[in-house]
Amino acid sequence: MPADDHPCDALEQQFKLEDVSVSPVTRALLDFASSIPLPWPLDKAIEKLKQHLVADSQERYRLMLETCMNVGRKNDNELQQLRQSMSAEESQARIDVSRELLLDAARKAESTRAKERIKRIGLILGNAIIESKPTDADEVEEMMRVATELSDRDIVFLRELIRIEGHILQTRDHIERPSAHVMWEQGFWRTRVDPEIDSVFSKLESYGLVARIAPPNNLNIHADFQNRYVLLKKGLRFADLIHEAAVDAS
Repeated sequence: MPADDHPCDALEQQFKLEDVSVSPVTRALLDFASSIPLPWPLDKAIEKLKQHLVADSQERYRLMLETCMNVGRKNDNELQQLRQSMSAEESQARIDVSRELLLDAARKAESTRAKERIKRIGLILGNAIIESKPTDADEVEEMMRVATELSDRDIVFLRELIRIEGHILQTRDHIERPSAHVMWEQGFWRTRVDPEIDSVFSKLESYGLVARIAPPNNLNIHADFQNRYVLLKKGLRFADLIHEAAVDAS
């Protein structure tokens, strides 16, 4: 099969055709700097900055794109079967959505510092592309945005909540409050009161991945207690899209 027949390679070719080597902010800065005479050492500094910004952006694109392409290549058989099952119209629609999402992923990767977050952007894009159902561009864009904001520590807490509650959402739309309140203590945090727990889960809640559970009615108003949280469907979906097991599948 020719290299450019592979969907991921086609995405890469489209990516190379786009003028994304320099962001609008970077381009504006360099254009402005080139329009005025800069004294030493600013003239040398702007040259170094130009080299650094372009190289750094390209490295981020490479990391995101390679992560995405690895997902597709490791699931090549499923991807080819999906392609063969589609009509010409469905195939073109998938290509169009993938192109737009790829460019959005590139923009997000460019503005993201942490390599693990950039990899998660690539995982989300790659895992979404190989799914048999039509790609929901709005959902994928939102998931990639969340990926740029969550730290490795945030992901650890989310995955722990999924470990103790996720099985329920596999067959149901929500987890009942009493059940979630009891299961909370099965997490590595147990029953301890820790400000970090609130900080992390409040952040996860702000992205719609979890929800805070109202305290029991019989709780003493003066009691010092840890807020507890319940996993939401969106949280489980996000974890599925950044799951690297899909990359390792053969």
